[in-house]
Amino acid sequence: MNKNHYIKLLKLWFPFIINVFITFTITYITTLIIIFIYAKQDSLPSPSMGFTLIIVISILIGLFFTIFIGLMIHNFIKPINKIIESAEKVAKGDFSIHLDESVHKEEIRDMYISFNKMVRELNSIETLRNDFIVNVSHEFKTPLSSIEGYATLLQSPNITEEERIEYSKIIIESSKQLSSLTGNILTLSKLETQEILPESVHFNLDEQIRQALLILENKWCSKNIDINLDFDMCSYYGNEKLLMQVWLNLLENAIKFTSNGGTITASVKEHNEYICITISDTGIGMSKETQQYIFDKFYQGDKTHTIDGNGLGLALVKRIIDLYNGTITVKSAVNKGSTFIVSLPKNYN
Repeated sequence: MNKNHYIKLLKLWFPFIINVFITFTITYITTLIIIFIYAKQDSLPSPSMGFTLIIVISILIGLFFTIFIGLMIHNFIKPINKIIESAEKVAKGDFSIHLDESVHKEEIRDMYISFNKMVRELNSIETLRNDFIVNVSHEFKTPLSSIEGYATLLQSPNITEEERIEYSKIIIESSKQLSSLTGNILTLSKLETQEILPESVHFNLDEQIRQALLILENKWCSKNIDINLDFDMCSYYGNEKLLMQVWLNLLENAIKFTSNGGTITASVKEHNEYICITISDTGIGMSKETQQYIFDKFYQGDKTHTIDGNGLGLALVKRIIDLYNGTITVKSAVNKGSTFIVSLPKNYN
């Protein structure tokens, strides 16, 4: 028999052993008390029947107290055993466990409520973990399949030079997609457990957004998108690298969802307590339903996946802004463009 089996046997027999011990103890003590009382009164019963009577009375008294204490122990141990059994099921992955919170004892009720809350939290974490694994697997599968497929085609001696260039280009783009996905996952994972922002410096926020636009110049120029800027000069104290990711993600999304010949407008306005950054586009916009979930990990409004993306960009943006105690909101309508409004407090500590 293994260790767990012995533990279960001990838990099963423990109340019985305690009851037997209590019975003998109370009987022994009661017997001594009765003998002492008789001795004090100089009326000790005759050996023929007195001690028999004493033992019977002692046993009856002992049994009474044993039953009474046994019921108390049972009522005390029963809810604890129930929690132990439920905890063992939860440990095996069963998150459907729910303890009855309508019990009368306040302490037990509070214990059951706390246990149920813990199980709900664990179930939520497990659901998120499973969703995360499913989404990551899905997002990795597509570019990996492209790389494998087109790398196999490149091995054919019969392909033309044009096909070789096209296949190589697809492999490179898929590799970049994998690299971007991996980087976003690692960054987001790190930021979700981080509360203190390191390496903060003073820098020009308006100039940083201009630099972000220059980095993305090829993308908006290739679509003949007009860029309108309305910037106040303002200095900000923060982590340059993290905030650059915010502007790159928001601007890249605006470019991605704006048709050829569209317009993107960016503004930076400094107020007494905060700085407001607005990025608007004349793109395809989004429905009310999509707006509710755009900051969730791996959510993509484009269910067909015809537009490049892995659904992590805005989740990363939201987390970075949260670290600065800032806010990000969106105003949008289908075919009427989108406007993202970021508010960063000047003193976020």
